[in-house]
Amino acid sequence: MKKISSAMVKMAVVLLAVFSLIIAANAGYVSSNLKSQKTTQMMNTKTDFYANITFNVYEGEGCGCVPLRSVPLNATGRDTDHFTSGVTDDNGTCVLQLEYDKTYRVSIQAVDHESVLFDFVVLDNQAFSFHMKVIDTSSYHFSFLQMMLQKIVLAKKTFNVNLIV
Repeated sequence: MKKISSAMVKMAVVLLAVFSLIIAANAGYVSSNLKSQKTTQMMNTKTDFYANITFNVYEGEGCGCVPLRSVPLNATGRDTDHFTSGVTDDNGTCVLQLEYDKTYRVSIQAVDHESVLFDFVVLDNQAFSFHMKVIDTSSYHFSFLQMMLQKIVLAKKTFNVNLIV
C-alpha cells in the first residue's frame, strides 16, 4: 500500500509540474502576443499618418505662367512600399497623400515639356510649384548613336542604288 501511495504521489507531482509548465508557457505566449499587438498598433499609428502634398504645375515664368492641366504625377516611396499617382486639375494642382517622415521620388511628365524627377522627405503638409520648360522642337538634336544609324542607312541606300545601276 505504501508503494502504491508513493507512486501516486510521484505521479501527482509530475502531473502538477507538467501542468505548471504548460500554464507558464501559455502565459508567456499570451504576454508576448499582447506586447506584439501593442507594438504593431503603435507602428500602425505612426505609419498610418499621411500628409497632403500639393503640386502646382505651370508653363512659363513669373506673372505670365499658365497652369498645365491633365499632367500625370507619380510618387514612389524610396524607404516605403507606398506608391500613388494623380493628375493636375484645371488650376494645374494635384494633391497626393504621402506617408509622413518617408522619402519619395516624384516624376512629372507633361506632353511637349521636359520631365521633372526629384526626391524629397515628407515633413508635413507641403506645397511644391514647378514651371515646366517647353521642349525645343525647332532644331533636331541627334545623339551620336542616332547620327551613326542615319549614316549607315544612308550608306546602305547609296550602296543599293549603285548595285542596281
